[in-house]
Amino acid sequence: MNNFKDFDIKPVITNFVGEKIKINNLLDKEIIVVDFKVLPSNYEGKGDRIDIQIEYRDEPRVVFTGGKYLIQTIEKVPKDKFPFKTKIRKNGEHLEFT
Repeated sequence: MNNFKDFDIKPVITNFVGEKIKINNLLDKEIIVVDFKVLPSNYEGKGDRIDIQIEYRDEPRVVFTGGKYLIQTIEKVPKDKFPFKTKIRKNGEHLEFT
């Protein structure tokens, strides 16, 4: 009979790591964007949200936002260009990478 441990199967962990940080605490500060996921918002009728795995002050952190301009622009970054440095700025009523 086979033993599961002999299969050498490891779980694929897709959760981001690090403490959650509010996006307002990151405005105009340099961060490194490591990865992202676009998911349906937890709030009905609010569209999509983006979960962003970042490094901030040499620590892994996670940011959640429904900022549609952030979603639109990060989806255009080729996967082979990650990670990248950026700042998030408020431009009028919306947020954008700079």
